[in-house]
Amino acid sequence: MSETTIINLLRHGEVELGNVFCGSTDATLSDLGWAQMQKSLEDEESWNRIITSPLQRCFEFAESLASQEEVELLVNPEFKEMDFGAWEGRSPKIIQEEDGQLLSEWWKSPTRVVPPEGEAFLDFRSRVLKAFHEMAKKYEGENLLLITHAGVIRVIMMHILGMQDENLFRLNVDYASMTKIRIYHDETGEWGTLISHG
Repeated sequence: MSETTIINLLRHGEVELGNVFCGSTDATLSDLGWAQMQKSLEDEESWNRIITSPLQRCFEFAESLASQEEVELLVNPEFKEMDFGAWEGRSPKIIQEEDGQLLSEWWKSPTRVVPPEGEAFLDFRSRVLKAFHEMAKKYEGENLLLITHAGVIRVIMMHILGMQDENLFRLNVDYASMTKIRIYHDETGEWGTLISHG
């Protein structure tokens, strides 16, 4: 028997901290960020359940939405953003002044270069995809909303599209953008397609 799971990936909106590396940093949404997320869901239907990163730029909106929609809310720490280590909370401009070569190397090859004291991309990808597959299997046949981060969404999209890791930044994930994925479950296993992005 074939089942289809729809997974809606919503990135959080603009944060108060502005243009800084904000991976594990628990930044709050700005007023604009909150409005961006509300606007992105104006034409959306309801979901069977909402799953969120525990970081407050995702969780606070998810909690409010789940209460309004009267839908179950689940918090999954595996969907947190990548940890940028010593770069957390700092702007690319400042880091460029202090260690421009390493930053340039990271921009060129973000899947191979690790920020000082940061999380390696392969570890990040592994935890995200493990959680993604577990979610798709556990809630097979449902319509899910996952509120998370740009890096998480890029990893999931690259997996669905069969893209190579080094093409990470070819995927643009704007604040409060919505990505829809369809997961098919049948006797051959699980496979997915991208429905829409942006």
